[in-house]
Amino acid sequence: MNIGIIGGGWSGLAAAVELTRSGHQVTVYEAGKLLGGRARCITADAPLLDNGQHLLVGAYKETLRLMKIVDPDSARNGFLRLPLTLDYPEGVFIRAPRLPAPFHLAAALLFARGLSLEDKMAAIRFMRALKNINFNPDTSVTVAQALAEQPSAIRRYLWEPICVAALNTPAEKASFSVFARVLKDALTGRAGNSDFLLPTRDLSALFPEPAADWLVENGSTVRTRTRVVSIQRSGEKWRLVLEDGSAIHDKVIIATSPAHAIPLLEQLFDCQAIARQLSTLSYQPIVTVYAKFLAPLRFKTPLIGWVDPVPLFIFDLNACRSDIRQEKITTIAAVASAEGEHMEWDDARWMDEINTRMQQVFGQLPPGRIIKRVTEKRATFTCSPDTYRPPSATPRSGIFLAGDYVDGPYPSTLEGAVRSGVQCAQTLLSAS
Repeated sequence: MNIGIIGGGWSGLAAAVELTRSGHQVTVYEAGKLLGGRARCITADAPLLDNGQHLLVGAYKETLRLMKIVDPDSARNGFLRLPLTLDYPEGVFIRAPRLPAPFHLAAALLFARGLSLEDKMAAIRFMRALKNINFNPDTSVTVAQALAEQPSAIRRYLWEPICVAALNTPAEKASFSVFARVLKDALTGRAGNSDFLLPTRDLSALFPEPAADWLVENGSTVRTRTRVVSIQRSGEKWRLVLEDGSAIHDKVIIATSPAHAIPLLEQLFDCQAIARQLSTLSYQPIVTVYAKFLAPLRFKTPLIGWVDPVPLFIFDLNACRSDIRQEKITTIAAVASAEGEHMEWDDARWMDEINTRMQQVFGQLPPGRIIKRVTEKRATFTCSPDTYRPPSATPRSGIFLAGDYVDGPYPSTLEGAVRSGVQCAQTLLSAS
């Protein structure tokens, strides 16, 4: 088959790789000049910065599998792998030792600093209760409701930060069933599933660019700066109307964000109901502030966090990125996920907050300087219990959907996007 994929993000590229591996000819159409969607490099000059600092985990099996296919070196050397570590300067420190599962997590909790024995046992009972129901709780429950009986410290320093990091949704709004699935994959199975994977290169070089090169080498086509204006029926095939021409395909995958999928779906009578449902989605932001300090700082761990006044994590980019590392300069990325008061902060307020936190860790420092602030107001959909997520197959035969918002077990993460692309490719092939 000749298949057109609209959107060159991680889901579109994942679908393209799967379909190309199955012997089909694929053309990827990306409206922008760079591939990768919301996970790509956004600067041309050094240092190469991304449109948001990302953290992956060892349980991201589909992402790692596809990376091994398109670029084995990226899968092997593209991450700094750390055991699960939650380091809070307020005095709480949790780290999983290198032990077989599940003993590594039990030891992480039992030997955690800053938590009482009651806190630790409550967390262990919570995981046991989830395991007893096979991590398949009531789909109408929020994370906050599920955590109501957990001690305050465990909620604040363990479950709620994991919820915000994984679902990019506050616990009061987040779906507990999706959260439970993330916990199952990351905290059960082999010990490496819970490892943190910090990218050692910019996100474009991690997967989108190697995937595009692999696709071209294997007979498919990748077109950037090519916007698809509409989708029209052409006999038994589909015509993609471009800004500078058109193209005919047997099948079409829409792998854009919901905002860009809606106008394309509205043109297809059978898909207008999906477009209306997608227009009801609400979104959550992510703010990443890149800053540098004129001092060679030594972090105890490459990732440290705070819970007040908003959940904030600081990444030590010197430890992660060899292309950023400088002898007398420390470059950091401060990340605040989901909605909160930080959305109103200007650069000066952001730098005050970052300076305050860095001084808590390192003592008096020369004030830092912002390199770039990246605000993604629609970084992810709000992963609430009642969120509408459409299936991969649409009512119109030959038109399919891929993206982190499409129905699936994962929230709006890179793994969610990749799994959706793979799932869409499999759905398309089974329907043919």
